[in-house]
Amino acid sequence: MADFTPSTAPNTPAEPNTPAAPNTPAAQEAISRLNLETGVSLANFQLELARLGFKGDTEGVQARLVRGACWMMDCEAAALVLLNEPQDGWIVTKSVGSEASNTGWVYQVTPLPDHSLLADCLRGGGFLIANDGSRDPSFDPACDGLGDLSVHNLLYAPLVVDGQVLGAIKVLNKRSGAFQASDQDALAVIAAQAALAISTTRLIQQLKLTNADLVAGRWELLGSRNTLRALFDHLPAALYTIDTDYRLVAVNRTRTQRLGQPPRALIGTLCYQALFSRTEPCPECRVRETLDTGRTTQRNERRYAGDDVFEWEINTYPIRDDNDRIIQAVLIEQDVTERRRLEAILTQSEKLAAIGQLAAGVAHEINNPLTAIIANAQILHRELPPNSDLQESVDLIARAGARATQVVRNLLDFARKEEYHLGVTDPNETIERALELVQHEILSRGVHLEFDPDPNLPPILASQDHLQSVWLNLLLNAIDSLDKTPAEIHITTLRVGDEIHVKVADNGKGIPSDRLTRIFEPFYTTKAAGRGTGLGLSVSHRIIRQHGGRIGVESQLGVGSTFTIVLPTS
Repeated sequence: MADFTPSTAPNTPAEPNTPAAPNTPAAQEAISRLNLETGVSLANFQLELARLGFKGDTEGVQARLVRGACWMMDCEAAALVLLNEPQDGWIVTKSVGSEASNTGWVYQVTPLPDHSLLADCLRGGGFLIANDGSRDPSFDPACDGLGDLSVHNLLYAPLVVDGQVLGAIKVLNKRSGAFQASDQDALAVIAAQAALAISTTRLIQQLKLTNADLVAGRWELLGSRNTLRALFDHLPAALYTIDTDYRLVAVNRTRTQRLGQPPRALIGTLCYQALFSRTEPCPECRVRETLDTGRTTQRNERRYAGDDVFEWEINTYPIRDDNDRIIQAVLIEQDVTERRRLEAILTQSEKLAAIGQLAAGVAHEINNPLTAIIANAQILHRELPPNSDLQESVDLIARAGARATQVVRNLLDFARKEEYHLGVTDPNETIERALELVQHEILSRGVHLEFDPDPNLPPILASQDHLQSVWLNLLLNAIDSLDKTPAEIHITTLRVGDEIHVKVADNGKGIPSDRLTRIFEPFYTTKAAGRGTGLGLSVSHRIIRQHGGRIGVESQLGVGSTFTIVLPTS
């Protein structure tokens, strides 16, 4: 029968079921004897196991343990039995024979039988001596044996750390006879150090895996941080975070580029000082409302940069901590100048659509009377004697009818996409026709007009009527702007490469610089109330673009204006 001995020796403090290194005289005598017989220092063996354990060398620890136990216990073979992780009823056995037995390293995984000497050792947590070997009733050849080795006797010592059974170490076939209590005490010293070394290697391996996970997590966090930082810095909107004392916690590059400083230089500074050069919070800022109440806010603000005006939309959002307290606020500033301009254009387009519906409905009713007025004015002009005092009144009626017709046409041009009938056109000829229409106006106002055409202009593909309408609008605007003597208008045409340049210059009062960018907008006029509809230049701009050209203006107050029209030759 196997001799089972509890692992805790008398007068030796130990955890429950934890084998303690014996300190009895018999144990010391057994260790001394082993040292003398084997020539191996048990202390050096313990140090070597500890060194391998702290290096995390699992295979090295286990191989050194099995070979050392076999050698020092003077046995034919030894084996290390480890419970599988997780402990699911399987065991891992690693064994090696002595050089004399010529038994090599054996590694196998087998189920743990319920009835075996090993099971008794692991369940009881104590040492087990079976000097009957394979004849013991509890002996299981697959579990307790070792390959083809004939087992005469064996000794089990459990491997226990902090109350947890890791497995057991067994030595088989003692060469000098049966196992004694002193052998048990000697193996206890080996088992205690072995359990600690195995536990240490497992902890170190687990630490390495955890550290690898931490490193991978760190790189993942770093990658996420870099992605978020790039997104944060390259947002088109200006974004920054402040604490409850108005100090900047984070600010993106979009905001700092307007100041010409890197973001780090502004961290920790007061937002109203660093961003707006103020000595106190901005009067219209609503971030304090967000910090005090947690409400999101929105406001619009106009900022000036020289002669330019920019409209900004500013939103604030709270940031809370784990206790739901507001600790910071995020401010987002968006330049909505272009959006507002597009919204105004959309609104204007809706107005134009309404005007188009109105114009389409009344154009016929207006054009018929205008046709009658103009026709009768022409008849009267022919009927009246040349020296009649009524000739001037008749001419005035005809010109007024023509102007009214042009206004209706302009409205229709904007209200619908008019079809352009393109044909071979001489630009100089269309200008001359426009001059004929304003000849009376030029003479009556005493305007000195010069037309300097380029005789070598090539013909272009264009709509004669529409080009004539452009020249007429520019001439009438030039005449209206003249406020000095002598009043002058100079028209030139010139070929430049594959383009035709037409310039209409006057020495009138000029256009203010802040209005130059708006003169081509529909219904925008610099004339006095009742003098213009604000459609002439808008229609002209559209016509020139429809011809693939462009129109520009240069103006100086008190000096005059020059409109340049560029048309392609092909």
